Amino acid sequence: MSHATLAAVPAPVPAQQQHHHRPHLYSRPVRMSDLDPMNHVNNVRLLEMIQDAHVDFFYLQGGHPGQPVRVRVIYARHELDYTEALDLRPEPAVISTTVSTIRRTSFRLTSRITRGEQVFCTCVSTCVAYDPTARRTRRLEDEELAVLARHADCECLTNRHPAS
Repeated sequence: MSHATLAAVPAPVPAQQQHHHRPHLYSRPVRMSDLDPMNHVNNVRLLEMIQDAHVDFFYLQGGHPGQPVRVRVIYARHELDYTEALDLRPEPAVISTTVSTIRRTSFRLTSRITRGEQVFCTCVSTCVAYDPTARRTRRLEDEELAVLARHADCECLTNRHPAS
């Protein structure tokens, strides 16, 4: 499976110095196996494409070069809005992800599957920091917050929610 990102992730910038959010961009080709009988990308495959982008965000591009930060979370919810049928074309789909809410133990991601200006699907995912050993939620660590801050919209950083 081929994975490619469109934007390199720079070193962390303190939240107070960030003026514009930088979405995480992930490029993925549409494959024949993604298509349903109508030759459109199946809705389940659209969610898989978004989760592929999240894996790239959390695990492959997360930290400093050579020292990836592992954002350890579980999904609590996905809210998907399908707006157009995505079909097979030579150009890949681009999944753009921003952090829209950060709390003590959770955050929300907004991901859009696009080609150019055309939006095919928007997904808002609620992620919860989780400790598998203790089998409970935990607070987000400073390193994880730094990864999230790089892709957070400005409103999210200035209006941090204190409660989880």
